[in-house]
Amino acid sequence: MSFPETIVLYPGLEKVIRSTQGSTPLGQRAIMGGRSFRWAHNASVALSTGRLLQESVIVSGHGSGLVVASAAAAGARTITLTNATTAITANQYAGGQLLLTTGHAYQIKSHPAESTGSGSVIITLEDDDVLAVAVAVTETAALRVNSYEDVIVNPTTPTGAPVGVAPVAVTADYYFWAQTWGLAAVLTNGTIIVGYTVTPGATTAGSVDVCPLNSVDASGQQPMVGVVSRVIATAGYSLIDLRIAP
Repeated sequence: MSFPETIVLYPGLEKVIRSTQGSTPLGQRAIMGGRSFRWAHNASVALSTGRLLQESVIVSGHGSGLVVASAAAAGARTITLTNATTAITANQYAGGQLLLTTGHAYQIKSHPAESTGSGSVIITLEDDDVLAVAVAVTETAALRVNSYEDVIVNPTTPTGAPVGVAPVAVTADYYFWAQTWGLAAVLTNGTIIVGYTVTPGATTAGSVDVCPLNSVDASGQQPMVGVVSRVIATAGYSLIDLRIAP
């Protein structure tokens, strides 16, 4: 079954959670009025409502430096990589991204398992996504799972990019609609101001805080995830106009 690029949700459906993915692809976009959502999969820890979410932590050895095992021609839909450190399960990266040092990113359709942590694995790209240029064995690669696979509460020290907010409590390993755009109830930390931007909280996981944090550690590089619409209370929930993914 193929899905349209965007589907429409009716009020209340954004709070539905499921134990199985169903036929809805991960990352499927849905809209409801001025709000946008993505079909997401929770990781192994239950989520509380209103928490800011982050993409899954990069797997050790897969975030950079994967060697291209054999040269691939422009127009090819497969490329062979040599794994490093951590075993790969079958289709672990399906729907995710392959990044090459040629400066190109590609969407992954499928791949077999590579259980040794050091063998070769053939990556197959999506049907209409082919290598834009030839890839030599001197190039290296990185793998990234689908941004909405195994999402976690945004930690106080980021390990990935923010991807949305949980509009409802979500059981561990369940599927749900992560809100990415528009008005949402979000856990608040610090003193935020109506009309001003917010960033992921640095002291309370899953919260948002005033942007910028003026933190020496963050060096003013925090991402802006939304604009304050209404403030209820510090350490409570405020209405944030999310600006993560339209």
